[in-house]
Amino acid sequence: MKIRVDRAEITQHLQDVIAAIPTRSTLPILSNLLLEAKDNKLFITATDLEICIRKKITVEVIQPGKITALGKKFYDILKEIPSDDILIEETKNFGVVLRGEKCYFKLLGFSPQEYPDIPKIEGKSFKIDAKKLASMISKTYFACSKEETRYVLNGILFDFNEDSLKLVASDGRRLALCQESIKTGWSGKYIVPQKAVSELLKMSEKSENNLTISLSEKNNQIAFSLPGTELITRLIEGDFPNYEEVIPLESNNRLKINTKDFFQAIKRANLMTTTESVAIKFEVYKDKVVISKVTPELGEGREELEADYKGEETIIGFNPQYLLDILKNIDQSEVIFELNGVDKPGIIRLGSTYLYLVLPMQLI
Repeated sequence: MKIRVDRAEITQHLQDVIAAIPTRSTLPILSNLLLEAKDNKLFITATDLEICIRKKITVEVIQPGKITALGKKFYDILKEIPSDDILIEETKNFGVVLRGEKCYFKLLGFSPQEYPDIPKIEGKSFKIDAKKLASMISKTYFACSKEETRYVLNGILFDFNEDSLKLVASDGRRLALCQESIKTGWSGKYIVPQKAVSELLKMSEKSENNLTISLSEKNNQIAFSLPGTELITRLIEGDFPNYEEVIPLESNNRLKINTKDFFQAIKRANLMTTTESVAIKFEVYKDKVVISKVTPELGEGREELEADYKGEETIIGFNPQYLLDILKNIDQSEVIFELNGVDKPGIIRLGSTYLYLVLPMQLI
């Protein structure tokens, strides 16, 4: 293989692809990229056997072929070579040489035949606006569980219906649900792992194109494709909890408050929390909310906000980070927070398309 590439372009794409390279692996080949040149295109692939990211870019192919290269080192070298025009070529014993105007680097590699086979996802598919999907992910992703023991909660549920798509995430203490009316053409529930969702968000939010979602139930894999970019991931096996049965009807106890002011006040109260003392206090009255936090070994903070509250006055505790996560993703000037009692979840709804449920915490 021998190709000529634009340094800025290839490094930009490599930055996305190397995210799929595992930090540690018992298989040395997985630390490498697979580079395949043909028809004036370079296909760059990385995988950790759970997710795979593949890029296609236009290059000058002098000699077609396929090689591997130590991924992160290959990327680091390309970033630093002081030339815009780079020659990349295969050498004996699966090595790869990178040449700039006055620079020469050689990396040892593996036989491309050792690289894992990349699955082809051939099944049902549909298209969705990439920006719309990115918005749905950003409103749900943060609610995924970080506990490895709760593996079915370590991802986002993609709940397909014939005419809608729901994304649902929960860690058992909160739940985020985002729904869009989209003609998917099929029904089914599939759990996409957090790492794949994180990379999907990055590739979606900077695209102006439609994104194709393809599913292979036979191989338990799903693919997300944009022009020049493809992400393939294994799905998490197991049954996601029945989220619909935990969502209460709309409450009459409704707190209407300025979103930015609410966010900033909670953020300030959060400064007085510790890992041992997390919950902050909300004293909710007809025309105001008092947000406070007392931590014996640290000190205390208190702030009063104007608000409009319809319902029984109450005192309730919440994990501040759980509220900050959602409030920073709301672009409306005011938010309505439904309070159902000290032992019932608080609910934020944005029309009929979004719901965020958070369980209260005991105040000590």
